[in-house]
Amino acid sequence: MRIGTALAALCLVAVPAFVKAQAPAADRAAHLQILVLTVGPGDQVWERFGHDAIWIRDTVLKTDAIYNYGMFDFADPGFIRRFALGIPRYSIGVDSSIDNTLAIYRYEHRNVDVQELNLTPAQRIDLATRLEINIRPENRYYIYNYFLDNCSTRVRDMLDVVLGGALRHATVGKPAAGTLRFHTLRSMASDKLLYLGIDLALGPPVDEPLDQWGEMFLPAKVHDRIGELQVPAVDGGTEPLVSRQRQLLTANVYTVLPAPPEWGGTFLAIGTVLALLIGAGVRRDGLGTFGRAVAVVWLLVAGVAGVILLLFWFATRHVATAGNHNLLFLDPLALLLIPAFWSRGAPAAIRRYAGIAVATAALLVVGVLLALVPAVGVQRNLDAAELLVLPMVAAVAVGALRPSRKCC
Repeated sequence: MRIGTALAALCLVAVPAFVKAQAPAADRAAHLQILVLTVGPGDQVWERFGHDAIWIRDTVLKTDAIYNYGMFDFADPGFIRRFALGIPRYSIGVDSSIDNTLAIYRYEHRNVDVQELNLTPAQRIDLATRLEINIRPENRYYIYNYFLDNCSTRVRDMLDVVLGGALRHATVGKPAAGTLRFHTLRSMASDKLLYLGIDLALGPPVDEPLDQWGEMFLPAKVHDRIGELQVPAVDGGTEPLVSRQRQLLTANVYTVLPAPPEWGGTFLAIGTVLALLIGAGVRRDGLGTFGRAVAVVWLLVAGVAGVILLLFWFATRHVATAGNHNLLFLDPLALLLIPAFWSRGAPAAIRRYAGIAVATAALLVVGVLLALVPAVGVQRNLDAAELLVLPMVAAVAVGALRPSRKCC
């Protein structure tokens, strides 16, 4: 959710000119325009959710300041390590040219909408001052969170402060169109492997009920909510916060689905095919050898994936991955089942494998029950169950036959 390394370089060059040449507050407010830019999804993974920015235009000095939260650079020392641990350091940047900003989005084939806000002079000065303070080196950096503290929520929060809490008041407690998982998956549907990986990695926290305030982790939702907001008018009534809006760039190249795709049947079909291939491992011919090889690969992948899910939960600050029920399907115990495929049938090996197999089967049963009744388990992972359960059952069953044999 950022606008590219090229814009990051531009954003960190300089504070806009009007910061250096301050006019008296009353005079300055009279010629400040406050606008919100909403950028559509792009091609890169981090662009799939879109982006938004606050644009302050001085109509007298003819200067622009486009404030962008959610800036990052892969080349920053320790960025990858901090990202893996769930504590990535992002920043706010400012670009002094709207033409440069639009040129980048035009190159990336992304839509750009602009909304001009109907703020009082005091609110305009307040917002400009807060942003100028925020861009200072000592204030620029912050710990990024994809759902709770990103480019969009920072814009939301900044606007809410200058509006005296009106945006929060209008959206807190009002049901959203979907959960965090719902919005994440519909945004990632264009990349099927990434979609699957993210779906498996996210735990119950992203399936909790979401209100419109929390839903504004998406730039498009900030656009919608401020477009609906009414604010006090000079005559004592109310008027729209957005005085006018238009589209600056129209590309319509990248889109986001209105809802996640229904891939449960496809996942079940894939899981069934894998289970049949693994089940062939009971045979004594070449097909059986292939089936056992598939079983070993499956157990290895499932076990390693389970270890990764555990690390996400206990060793990082990726709070959205905590308590993941997919650990019941991607069980680290799977790694301990692999030696059974080379066992010579020793009684100790048989007993050891049987205990691990029973534990694995019990976890699978619990996982399936929770997936079938998401109201109890909270996490919505029936698709994961349809993909993962049958291959795991087949691998455990084929492995159970190996220790009883006298040769490999």
